[in-house]
Amino acid sequence: MRLCFTVFFLLALTQLNGVTAQETAPEIKMPDVRRMEYISNQQVLLMCNAEGVPVPRYKWYKDGALIVSDSITQVDPVTGNLSIPSFTIREEGLYQCGAENTVSPGVTPLAQSPAINVREVSLGANWPVIPVEDINKFEGAYANLLCTDVPESVPKAQFSWFLESPDGAKKQVEETDRIHVDDQGTLHFIYLETIDQTGADLYKCAIYNNILNTIQLGSPKSLTVTPVASKPQVKPKAEYTTNPAIFLRTQTAELECVFSGYPLPTITWRKGGNTITASEKYQFDKINRKLKVLNLVEEDEGIYTCFGQNSVSTVQIPIFLDVTSGPIWEQALSYQTIPTGRDAVFYCKSRAADGEDPIDTPTWYINGNLINILSPPGSGKFQFSDGGRVLTVIGLQKPDDTQCFQCNVSNKIDYEFANGCLNVIEPIVITEHPPPIQEIVKGDRVNLTVKATTDPGMTLRERWRFKNQTYDNNAPPHVIYNDVTKEAYIDTSGLTDAEFEAIIGVYYRDLYHQYDSYTVTIEVVPKGRDDAVAAAGDFPWWWIVVVILLLLLVVIIILICFCCKRKQDEGTYKVYAKEVNAVYLNPDKDLEDHKFHNVARIESEEDTSTKKRPAHNPAYDVNDDEPDSMDEYRGRRDQSGKYNAGYFSGDDRYANAGRYTHQESQA
Repeated sequence: MRLCFTVFFLLALTQLNGVTAQETAPEIKMPDVRRMEYISNQQVLLMCNAEGVPVPRYKWYKDGALIVSDSITQVDPVTGNLSIPSFTIREEGLYQCGAENTVSPGVTPLAQSPAINVREVSLGANWPVIPVEDINKFEGAYANLLCTDVPESVPKAQFSWFLESPDGAKKQVEETDRIHVDDQGTLHFIYLETIDQTGADLYKCAIYNNILNTIQLGSPKSLTVTPVASKPQVKPKAEYTTNPAIFLRTQTAELECVFSGYPLPTITWRKGGNTITASEKYQFDKINRKLKVLNLVEEDEGIYTCFGQNSVSTVQIPIFLDVTSGPIWEQALSYQTIPTGRDAVFYCKSRAADGEDPIDTPTWYINGNLINILSPPGSGKFQFSDGGRVLTVIGLQKPDDTQCFQCNVSNKIDYEFANGCLNVIEPIVITEHPPPIQEIVKGDRVNLTVKATTDPGMTLRERWRFKNQTYDNNAPPHVIYNDVTKEAYIDTSGLTDAEFEAIIGVYYRDLYHQYDSYTVTIEVVPKGRDDAVAAAGDFPWWWIVVVILLLLLVVIIILICFCCKRKQDEGTYKVYAKEVNAVYLNPDKDLEDHKFHNVARIESEEDTSTKKRPAHNPAYDVNDDEPDSMDEYRGRRDQSGKYNAGYFSGDDRYANAGRYTHQESQA
């Protein structure tokens, strides 16, 4: 009764919200394990669970083949459980769950889980009977007892050693700073004491299976220790190290290092020259003989050095830790819900660990069926790229493209499997919207009504944005909105001038759900606004400032150039237009080449009685009848009949230019 009421309530709630059930491909939630171990004759139960609409039905595969229920293995298609009443080694293998439903006639997507490796727990047969091995050593010497002919164990067995008496009594050998059992089962005596010898007892190696809770003993050893007067000092010697040290990423690496020697060597560890101390990353066990590197990452790979030291010497051993891995996901398949008409992209991208071989090309499946990526089905519907690591489904259609995809990537270490299903829905479609630009005057009614439809399985949500404000649960100021009719408007008749001015602007109506969205833009502007004023209001005044600054810069550059030119012309002789036609076109050079040498001061007439006049030089006699221009004297005769060529006769033509001639004194 309660179940019926719950179903009725959910259906009523769904109808109230206008949402119908959306058909979706199955999504597997479990199993999420990769390995399971069972004891022989034990009942096995593998469970699978998936979500989807309609409710999925289940199937199981073993080693890739569909399991048909029989007396040995039963599959429940409703609950998803696989049961094996009495498990044996015959049922070992890889088991994979599949979940499928029918979203439309002829459309049945199938999702698949990663495979589970199911193994039988075992501890092999009894240890083979072998002769007792006799070991003879001196006191203070090193001894190791090998664990040989070890039976196979699932899971891996744990090692220990026992002393067994002739009557069958057993006593476990305790590990101390002097006695150590390594991961291969070897019993190490760092140095021997006389108490270590066996007598009638025998040392026996023991393996322990923790699931079966069973111990088996074998590989008997007899140890004789010969006493000495004084144990000799012996420098450390490496007796055992982990080799090869290969561990998987995310695991815990256990590196072992065993030194013999007397006195007892102490052990320290380093990596890259740095001493390793206990931390969240590193732990020590068995008196530092074992270093644990937790939660391995690729950066942990490298050389770890083990140091054994006593009072005699120090010895070091390098151990290379190789961190390996199966494929490492970069981008795996995922569940997607996409509207019709668009494309869906699925990624199957992985990489190898640093320094490892590259990953093989992915293997792809559609609804559990293997496909050839070089020649995919669908006449171009499915397109592969990036070396088969990317699948694009073109032009989605509902419901035909609702389906599931799987990909598998592997290397020599392991494999990874991913499943991703595609759900196709109807997009958001706008059925009614107002004009994108509305010019209004006070008293008008602003239409902001936006109506839309979407997929029946989606709940369409709405949001307003106006003047950098978002309104999720209400409308902007002065907007009247009816949740039932979806009508929205602004009645400006009752607004003040300030309120009317405040409603001017751009309104955004966002319609959305988790898989799609659409935005309608409505701009409200006042009607009759002067375009020039509006343009002026929108004019970018800062451009005027930029232009003025550029003009000032040009004026400054011109002034600088003018000043530089004036500075350059200082001290330069100016050639005027009258002199351009003269014979001497370079007076500055003439003045430099023919300076007035020995130019005497003109003596006044009052000094003629006391000053001696210079000798008369007819060459400088001036003819007053001729013009004063020097060019007029060229080639003329003076009164004595000689050419007056003194002004143009070589370097001395200006030598006595400052003295009066005899004719000038007579005048």
